[in-house]
Formats: sequence, C-alpha cells, structure tokens
Amino acid sequence: MTSIIQFLYLSLFFFTPLIFTSLTSELFEVPKMYFVYFTTIFIVLFHFLNWIRGETPLFSKNKLSIPLLIFFSSQLISTFFSVDPHTSIFGYYSRLNGGLLSFGSYSLLFLILPLYLTQKFRDKTINIFLISGFLVSTFGILEHFGVDKNMWVQDVQSRVFSTLGQPNWLAAYLCILLPFALDKFLKSKIFSLKSFLFLFLVSNLYLCLLFTKSKSGIIAAIITIVIYFILYFINNFKNKNSLLFTREGRGVSLIIFIFVILSLSINNPIKDYLFPQKISSSIDQNTTLNITPSEDLRKIVWTGSLDLWKRFPLFGTGPETFAYSYYWTRPASHNLTSEWDFLYNKAHNEYLNYLATTGSFGFLSYLFLIITILTITFINPVVFVSFVSILITNFAGFSVVITSLFFFLLPAFALTVLPVKTDQKPKNKLLYLPIVTLFLFAFIKLSSFFTADLAYNQSLNSLNRQQNITAQDFINVALYLRPQEAVYRSQASLIAAKLNQPELALSQSNLAISLSPASTNLWKERAQVFSFLSLVDPKYFNYAIDALEKCTRLAPTDAKTYFLLGKFYEAADKQDLAIKNYQQALFLKSNYDHTLFALGEIYFSQKNYSEAKKYFETTLIYAPTNLDAQNYLDKITSLLPKSR
Repeated sequence: MTSIIQFLYLSLFFFTPLIFTSLTSELFEVPKMYFVYFTTIFIVLFHFLNWIRGETPLFSKNKLSIPLLIFFSSQLISTFFSVDPHTSIFGYYSRLNGGLLSFGSYSLLFLILPLYLTQKFRDKTINIFLISGFLVSTFGILEHFGVDKNMWVQDVQSRVFSTLGQPNWLAAYLCILLPFALDKFLKSKIFSLKSFLFLFLVSNLYLCLLFTKSKSGIIAAIITIVIYFILYFINNFKNKNSLLFTREGRGVSLIIFIFVILSLSINNPIKDYLFPQKISSSIDQNTTLNITPSEDLRKIVWTGSLDLWKRFPLFGTGPETFAYSYYWTRPASHNLTSEWDFLYNKAHNEYLNYLATTGSFGFLSYLFLIITILTITFINPVVFVSFVSILITNFAGFSVVITSLFFFLLPAFALTVLPVKTDQKPKNKLLYLPIVTLFLFAFIKLSSFFTADLAYNQSLNSLNRQQNITAQDFINVALYLRPQEAVYRSQASLIAAKLNQPELALSQSNLAISLSPASTNLWKERAQVFSFLSLVDPKYFNYAIDALEKCTRLAPTDAKTYFLLGKFYEAADKQDLAIKNYQQALFLKSNYDHTLFALGEIYFSQKNYSEAKKYFETTLIYAPTNLDAQNYLDKITSLLPKSR
C-alpha cells in the first residue's frame, strides 16, 4: 500500500501542471482540479486501508495540524453563511479551486503525506516535480517561438502560459521550482554532468519565466533567490566550510551572470524597467493608450474588496463567491478601465480575497496558517523561499490548482523525513466495508460530476455550431448527472428558448435562479432567454426587463446593465425610461460610446436635434470611426436651419 500511495503523490506533482484538455468546459483549471480530486480519494482509500491494518496512524501530528484545522473550520463556517453555499462548497464553476471541497482535499493530502515521506521519497518527489517543471518550461519556451500560436486567440508568443493557462499562473509555478533547481545545482559536484544538467534546468526555468513577462512572478523570483543566497551563505559561514563556501560562491556568480545575460537579452519587464523605450509614433495610439495598467486595475478591485469586507466583516460572503459579491461594492471607476466589462471572480490579491469572502475570521486563520508554515519551513532554506514565492505572487494574483497544491504540501518537506513510528494494533476488519463503500460513493459521485462537465462542454460546442437539438441532448445528460448545478439549468433554459419551448425555458430559468440567486450572470442570461421567447409571445419581453432590473440591484455600478436595460425600454417604446437608464450608464461610464450614440438616436427621433448633435459629436470623440454618428451629424446639419 505504501508504494502505491507514494506513486500517487508522485503522480500529483508530475501530472497536475501538465494536464489540460479541450474536452472539459475550461481547458486548464477544471481538468487539473478533477485530477487532484480523483488522486486524493485513491490516496485516502489506500491510507485508510493501511491504518486498518495497523501499519500507520490515521493522520500525522505536527505543528501545522491545529492551524490547518482552524483554517478549514473558518472556511466551513463561512460556507454556512455563504450567499451561495453551492459555489462555496464546489468552487466557482470555471475554476473549482478555492471551494470547500478543494480545501478538504489539500488538507487530507497534507495530513497523510508526512507519514510516507522518507528521505529517499522526499528526494524522488523533488526530482519528479523538477522534471515536470522542465517539461512545462520547455513547452513555454517553444510557445514563445510559435509552436502553438495558431491554437489560441491570445498572443501567446508575447506572453507564454504553457500548460498552465495564464502567464501569471505559469510564473508563480516557475518561482516555486526555481529555489529547488538552484539548490540542486549548488549542491552538485562542480563541472560534473549533474551540475551542468541542473544549471541547464535553472536557465530553462528562468528563461520561461522571462517569457511570461509577469511582473509579480519576476519580482517574486528576484526576492526569493536573493533570500535563498543569503540564507545559504549564512549557513555555510556558520559551518566554517571555506572550501564549500568558495565553490558555492563561484556557482552563485555563474547563476547571477546567466540571469543578467538572459534578463538583458530578451524583452521582459526587467529590461523595460532598466531601458525604457519610447512608444513609436507610427503605432496607433488607440491601441496602446486605452489599455489600463494592471496596477491601476488591481487598486480598483482591491478597493471594492475592502468595501465588501466592511459589509460582511465576520465571515464574508462565502468562499468563491467574489464573482457575485464584488458587483455589490464594485467602484464606479472600474467602468473607465479597459477591463470594464470583464467578470472578476477573484480579487487579484489572495489576502483581500480571503478578507472579502471569508471575513476577518477566515483572513486571520489564513494568516495564522501562513505564519506557522513560515516558522516550520525556516529551518529548510529551499522550502522556505519556495513558499515565500507563493506569498509574493499571491499578493498580486490568486491561487490556482498547482500553486494551492504546493502551498499545502510544501511544508511537509520541512518536517521530519522519517515515517512516524507506530505500535498500533490492526483495527477491526469490519471497518473495511464502510471505508470501501465510502470510497465507491466518492468515486462514483466524482465521476458523475466529471462526466456532467464533459456533457456540458459538448452542449456549449453544439450550441455555438447552432446544433440546438444536439446541445439539448447533451445538457440533459449533464442535468441528469448533476441536477443541482445552476450553470447547467441556465444553459438548458437558453437552449429551450432557442427551440421555442417557452414552458421548459421558464422552468429551467426559475430553477437556475433559485439555485444561485446572487449570480448576476444568471440574471443576464435569464434576460437573454426571455428576449428569445418574446419572439414567440410578446409578454416575455417584460420578463426580460424585470430580469435586467434585478441585475441593476445586484450590480448598481455596472454600466453595461443599464445600457442593456435602456435598449429593452427603447424597444418597448418607453423612451423616458430608456433615456433614464442610458443617462445612468453614462453617469457610470462617461466614455460609453454605445450609450452616447443611443441617446443621440433617441433625441434625433424626437427631433431634438441640438441634443442629438451633442451626443453624436461626443460619440465621435470616443469612437472616431463610427460612420453612423457622422451620417447623423450630416443630416442634423441639413435639418437645423429648417428647424429654426
């Protein structure tokens, strides 16, 4: 059993960063999370069988056990008070990581790992995740040179993301591995084949990191590497090992030389900071100046996160509910950014994310967990700085599956590497039955969830190809396997509406809203459903308006919702209400060219040409290529003299 468990842990570290597939509804995080879930239930099964046989304690007892229990309790309590308990348990649908279920998995993995972590297995695990990291970074480097440029909408050559799905996530992962690769290089015999291999690995990881162009990742790498070098030299100086000190000094000098050469040879934030370049005048300024700096975006989101915590100070709005609750305190200034209509499902700061979604209790328990881990890992410089890199990248980002896996399991590598001795007697063999039964239940349930996601993805693809009947067949499979998933209900409602099935569309939409009433997205999809149904029966048009009115209450600073509501009122020939909502959208987003144009059209239809002219002229300020606005101005120019 022990060898099987160790193999499963090795599989976790090796395969998790590599896994991605288009078969699931999301390419990267969803398959990674399901792989962790499946592996966890097998590890728990075999470990419990070992425990029944008296070969190991149930869980390891160490300094992190109580802080981990307190942290998990905070997530449990916050879930109980959550605005959407389903999301808090299973995680936000397109991410999954961060829900109560994921924390339970990571906690179990940590409590079990030290019982099997021999020195040999520890070294093997480090080698395994470094090999996996090498594969990931190599693919990232190839990505920079266009190996898969035609597969993605994003400019992947400019900022690589390899098998992780996002440049900042890849950078955070590489930062975790760099200290281990450095440690292997500095401890290997100089000029040996092993030393050259590890030097190549270090260079490979760092080069890929530069290709991500992740500021937070590069800053984290610099800080953690400096801390690692300082701690390493201090330890060597204490040991008075002058020869080793000198040899490692040469090794450090070589590493620094390589890092400097790479940093100055290719385009990356370090080179841009040291040698800023002027923007070429030939570049269309509209393509450069309208992009809001990420630092400014984060400040706005962080402000909304703090305001959300002030409204829910004790237990927050519930784990993984930021995508819903952020709209309640979203600063109006967010509308003036280049990502004004993006859905933010995280605070882009792990600490503020915990503060907003789990309140003071969750945030303080998280800090207590971190402080405990730092005290445990400080005796092991490489584990310590690797963990510190996670803390730094989390400040400007958030945890994903692979970083969460390392966050919870890295501390085990700083604990005793020998298995805990046990003289426990074998347990009653009758315990095999409930353990195996529980495993089968968990495995079947998890398999049904995973299969449901595959069916949901097929439904999405079929709907995009306008194969509505096929899409309905697939979503029915997903609903059969997982009937309590609001996302599936909303999808089923939309498909039914497109197939002119009003009763089914209405019932599915009602179920979706009842399952997740705080989701602004579901209310917008509900409005879309009723918009389709209004083509069959005009009464549904008012239902669509009601859904959008609900959206404005859930997201009072979302300019797009007011614009859509204005459009619906305009279509319903309620021009006063249309103008009112357009004006509110414009109040929230003064550069909203679509709203300016819509107001211009209304005033033109009312023959209020002076007002119409004002709005069309302002439209052209923000959208100079809008030919329709220019045509209206030409008409107004010819009409104004007649209106005097």
